[in-house]
Amino acid sequence: MKYLNKNFAICCLACLALTGFSSCSDDDGNNTTTTLSEGDQYLQKVLAENVDKTIHPTYAAMALAADSLYQQIQTIHEATKTKSVTQAMVDEACNNWKSARQRYEKSEAFLMGAAADYDIDPHIDTWPLDLATLYKTLSNDALIKSYDTDDKDANAQKANSDLGQTVLGFHGIEFILFRDGQPRKANELNSYDSYNKDGLDFTKFTGEYEMIFAEAVAGDLRNSIYRLEVCWNENAPKSHFDVLNDLEWNTKMSNSDQSYGQNMKAAGQPGSLYRSIKSACSAVLAGDGGAVGISDEVGLTKISLPYTGSDIHYIESPYSYNSLTDFWDNIQSVANVWYGGVEENRGSYSFDSYFKKYNPTIAANVEKAISDAQTAIRAIPAPFVLNYTSPKCQEAINACLELSKALNAANDYIVNSKD
Repeated sequence: MKYLNKNFAICCLACLALTGFSSCSDDDGNNTTTTLSEGDQYLQKVLAENVDKTIHPTYAAMALAADSLYQQIQTIHEATKTKSVTQAMVDEACNNWKSARQRYEKSEAFLMGAAADYDIDPHIDTWPLDLATLYKTLSNDALIKSYDTDDKDANAQKANSDLGQTVLGFHGIEFILFRDGQPRKANELNSYDSYNKDGLDFTKFTGEYEMIFAEAVAGDLRNSIYRLEVCWNENAPKSHFDVLNDLEWNTKMSNSDQSYGQNMKAAGQPGSLYRSIKSACSAVLAGDGGAVGISDEVGLTKISLPYTGSDIHYIESPYSYNSLTDFWDNIQSVANVWYGGVEENRGSYSFDSYFKKYNPTIAANVEKAISDAQTAIRAIPAPFVLNYTSPKCQEAINACLELSKALNAANDYIVNSKD
């Protein structure tokens, strides 16, 4: 997700924030002394499994992938010093980037919490990449060389402080690793860049020089993803907490000593920002940082802005040709929230099982809408950056809006239910 001068496209969703993460309203009129209905007891278990079996494993896998990417970029950087980069090294880094990217895109149905409160999402996933600013940044020899010290943690932190979100994160690294949908040629990283378009002549930059930048940004990306993980999971690896404590970054909620996971599981209880089970479910299903938020974003901005000509440059992951995979994974993040758990490990309590028990029609509608949206995205010719005018884009837009409609109907049922 990104916020680069495009908020107008989703401002219609602002009203959903009222049911979002920091909501203090009590949607169903319950207070903490009221006995929960049977339905709310079921939803309490759904929320707990959403945390333990969907959010926690997604962030844990993302953290491992981000560290692997960082380590591999360090390996390539070291090899550039002796002009010994191999294509296998570059290919592995690109695979690591795609792995971390997949996990991140599959987390966008739960961007409430740390991703929003600490501005992590725009920090690591703003796009389109500002190539002119990246060129200007790389042209600052003193700045880039200041990231080439023996203290790698300090290098990453300095990049975090110095550089803007338009060149940081996934997409700054993407440009260094990929071109025209393929991994960069190893011989470029052993010599000079070949990119020279639109008045931006990157051919003066060596591979070694570009990898100084990439390594510092990859370190900051890993640290930011560690923060997502530990802020949601108080039981995340101690080594990840240690990295963030050394940076003096907050590893809990921005306004509480709880983790975001603890807060969600305690919905309706004293100390939780969610005054009721129903308000927490609304944040997950219909909030701007929840399932409807990402479904609308895929349809109304990621696909629609280029397709309609509103902004033909507003294309996600264009250098890796990963756009359609990003879109599909975004809808998979909705599927994981709906079905509970992750693809390889579903839970026992989910929104899907709740609705199969209390309203099978809604369950069937959401299931169909998820499938239809992913099918429509797959039908867009690849790569998206070369095919964003395809009529198939309109079909995918419509399918995403139908998914949002189905999810909103599910949310309305929960809010008004007496089950």
